Amino acid sequence: MSLRPFFLSAMLLAAGCKKSDPATPTPPVVKPGVQLVCTPSAERSDYSIFPKVADGAGVGDVMPFFDAASGTQYIYYLKDVWNDATNQRHPWYGFTTNDFRQYTELPAGELLPSSSGSCAQDRAIGTGSVIARNGTYYAFYTGHNPNSDNCGRRKEGVMLATAPAPNQKFSKNAAFATLYVPTGQGFDENDNFRDPFVYQDDASGQYAMLVSARRNSRGVVVKYTSADLLTWTYQGVLYDGGTSSYFMMECPQLFKLGSTYYLTYSDTGTRYFYYRKSALPNGPWSAPSGIERFDGNGLYAARVLNNPVTGKSYLIGWVNRLENNTDTGNWWWGGNLVTHQLNQLPTGDLTVSMVPALRTYLEAQPEPLQRVSRTASAARPDSSTYILTGPAAGPLANVLYQPINLTRFKLSATVSYTQAAKDFGFMLGACDGTNEFYSLRFVPGQNRFSFDRVNRSGLNAGTSAVADVPFPMQPNTDYAVDIVEENSVVVVYLNGVAALSVRIYKAPRTSWGIFADNSSATFKNLRITKP
Repeated sequence: MSLRPFFLSAMLLAAGCKKSDPATPTPPVVKPGVQLVCTPSAERSDYSIFPKVADGAGVGDVMPFFDAASGTQYIYYLKDVWNDATNQRHPWYGFTTNDFRQYTELPAGELLPSSSGSCAQDRAIGTGSVIARNGTYYAFYTGHNPNSDNCGRRKEGVMLATAPAPNQKFSKNAAFATLYVPTGQGFDENDNFRDPFVYQDDASGQYAMLVSARRNSRGVVVKYTSADLLTWTYQGVLYDGGTSSYFMMECPQLFKLGSTYYLTYSDTGTRYFYYRKSALPNGPWSAPSGIERFDGNGLYAARVLNNPVTGKSYLIGWVNRLENNTDTGNWWWGGNLVTHQLNQLPTGDLTVSMVPALRTYLEAQPEPLQRVSRTASAARPDSSTYILTGPAAGPLANVLYQPINLTRFKLSATVSYTQAAKDFGFMLGACDGTNEFYSLRFVPGQNRFSFDRVNRSGLNAGTSAVADVPFPMQPNTDYAVDIVEENSVVVVYLNGVAALSVRIYKAPRTSWGIFADNSSATFKNLRITKP
C-alpha cells in the first residue's frame, strides 16, 4: 500500500494545528485516513557508507592492510563475480579510506585475477593477506580449484603474488612453492586449507602465517614460520577450538592490543565472528570474560585493521544479500562492506561501536518524525519521552510513524525498562501495530537483542531469530541505541558495546514504530538525523 497525498497533506496540516498531545490519550491518538506502508520497495544501488563494488557486484571476504610507508588504510576484498563475462572467479579488488565513512575504489581495478586454466590451482581466488618487506608487497592468497577431483590436484593451496606498491596490480610468483596442508597428520588433505594471514612476530622477528584447516574432523588454525616470506616451515596447530568444535574457523587473524594477543575467526556453521585472547602469541587461548560475541550472523568473514598512528582499530566485514533481493530469498555470499570501531576494555574483552566519522556524518541535520498513531498504553509525559506499558494480555503498546523516505539516516533513542516479561523495541515494515511487522527487539529475559521477521502471533520464547547478539540488561538503566540504515542494510549499535548488522529488504521507506509487549519500557530522545 502507499500513502495518499491528499490524506497525508491533510493530516500533516491537522498535526500542525493540534494544540495538545495528552500524556495518556483516551481514545488512542490516531490520524484517520493515513495508511501504513509495508510493501518492500525495489532494492537500490546507491550505497556509500556501506559500499558495494561500483558496478553493483558484492563485496566478499576482506583483507585490511595499513601501509606504514604511506599511512594509507587499504581494504582488499574478493569481488563477487564467478564465471562472468571476464571469466573471473573472486578476483581481488580494493578500497582506500581515511575515515571508514568514505571509501574510494583503487584505480588499478582488478588487482589479482584468477587463472583461466580449468586445472590451474588458482582457477578461483580466495582470501589472503598482504604484508610489506623491503619495499615489496607480498599478497598471500588461496588458490581454489573447483575442478580438483578431475585434475589430480588438491582443491586448495596457499599461493603468492607481489607488487611494488599496495595500490598496483599484483604479479603472481610462479617460483613460489604452493603450500599445501601436511600429509599423514589427520588433515583433510584434498580440501579445506585456506585464508592465509601473515604477520611479523615481534619477539622472534620471524614471519608467521595462520591458515584455516580441518584436522580429525574439526576446524583448526595452523601456523607456519618463515625468515624471508618465501620458505615456510609448518609449526603445528595454533588453536583447535578448545571446548568448541567448529567445522572451519575461516579468515583467522592474530594481532596485539596493549599486552593482550587476540586470535579472531569466523565459524562457517553459525556464521558468527569470534575471538580468543592470551598473554602469549601462541596461547593458551581463552574466551572473553563477558559476552562471547558482539555482532550477529549478518556480518561475516570480518578482519581487523589496526592503525598504529591513530591507535584506533576497526572491524571490517560484509553483510550478505538474499536471493532476488527479497527477505524470503536464500542466503547469498557477499554483499555490502560494514565497518565498526573496535574497542578494548580493561578486562581485555573487546567491544564495537559506531565509527566516529560515520556518526558525525549522519548527525548533520534532523529529520522530522511523522507520527501516525499511539495507543492509550503509550503515555507521553513530555515531548521527548514515551512510556509504553504493554499488558500481559491484550494488544501491545505502540507508537507508529510514517515511512522515513531517505536513502541513509540514523534513528536514535535511549531506552530503559522497569519490567519485561516479554520484549520491547522497534517495528519495521509495519502493516499494523499489533501483529504484522518485523521487530528489532530487546529480550531482557534472554539477555539478547534480536531481529525477527515472524508475526507476533507466531513469536514465542523458542522462536529462532533471523539474527541476534548477546546484550545483558538491567531494569531502570538507560541504554543508548543507534539504528543506521542505508537502503536494505541495517546496523544497530547498542550502548557502544555491541552491534547487530542485518539485511532487511522491508526496512526502507516503510512504516515503523516502537512497541512494548508484556513489558514497561521508556523511549527517550527518539529522533532521526541525516547527512
